[in-house]
Amino acid sequence: MSSKLDDMMWSAIPSILWVVLALIALIVFRKEIQALLQNFSWRLRMGGAVKLFSIELGQSYVSPSIDARNNETTLGHRIDKNEERWQQREQYYTPNRNIHLVHRLAPSGEPGMLYDIQLYLIPHRDATLVNLSKVEYYFGRHWGNQIFTSIDRARGFTITTSAYGSFVCTAKLFFSDGETVILHRYVDFEMGAFGSKA
Repeated sequence: MSSKLDDMMWSAIPSILWVVLALIALIVFRKEIQALLQNFSWRLRMGGAVKLFSIELGQSYVSPSIDARNNETTLGHRIDKNEERWQQREQYYTPNRNIHLVHRLAPSGEPGMLYDIQLYLIPHRDATLVNLSKVEYYFGRHWGNQIFTSIDRARGFTITTSAYGSFVCTAKLFFSDGETVILHRYVDFEMGAFGSKA
């Protein structure tokens, strides 16, 4: 009887060790696992393509409505003969070295907030973020007049926040040659409203 009990205990030791090892790994790598799960959750909420083992979720796609395409044909138009508008448009790209501030949003899980917002930089065409050292974000008084610094170049100097209404975000870009430039973005909830109707 005791030999059977001993055999059962010895056979259970590998399973117990695996459980203990898994618990230790969860404790040691809890921050990394939490960041990974948050990133995964954010991608799902933003409609990005996700593949995990044999499970694959395609990227969200919203096609333009027929009415929207027809409305474009009813607009008046003329030729920019002196290329004045072209030159104005180019001045939009040049000072910020073809780097632009953009945002995404998803329904918020925070109490009292409407959306979670992710702001980040994207380079246009051949531009690069390599010559940026950091970005300082400012959202306004509702965030305690705080200036938030991002040095995460790999993720486009991303920053996330939650809000219950639209606001203006300013981002101060610090280039490695010492120059700075301030970009701004009106963080509207219009695409969120559009997405909720679809």
